[in-house]
Amino acid sequence: MQRAAIRPALAAAMLREGRPVAMPLGGASMRPLFAPGDTVHITPARADDVRPGDVVVLDLDGQLLLHRLVYKTSDEVVTRGDDSLALDPPRPHDALIGRVDTAPAPLALYAAIRALFRR
Repeated sequence: MQRAAIRPALAAAMLREGRPVAMPLGGASMRPLFAPGDTVHITPARADDVRPGDVVVLDLDGQLLLHRLVYKTSDEVVTRGDDSLALDPPRPHDALIGRVDTAPAPLALYAAIRALFRR
């Protein structure tokens, strides 16, 4: 159990240092674009570097959350999993530490449109 807690903390530290990481996903909230166990490649990013529709990574007190950015304000970001109806609570800009660069593909486009226009 300790090993699982170390991996997200190490990944967060590496992203904050400007180093990209690759990690397996643990949840299903980003279906259909990503399934549990898929490996994602995360590049360091800040809130100023991303825009709505990007898949971002947030550091939530040692837990990493990979969701799609729905919108951002001057001091907060709001995300949602592609397979979720509800928005996540607003988080401060400094919680955003990375972006998943997805290759342009029909599934990626479908997932982004579906997530952003879901009510």
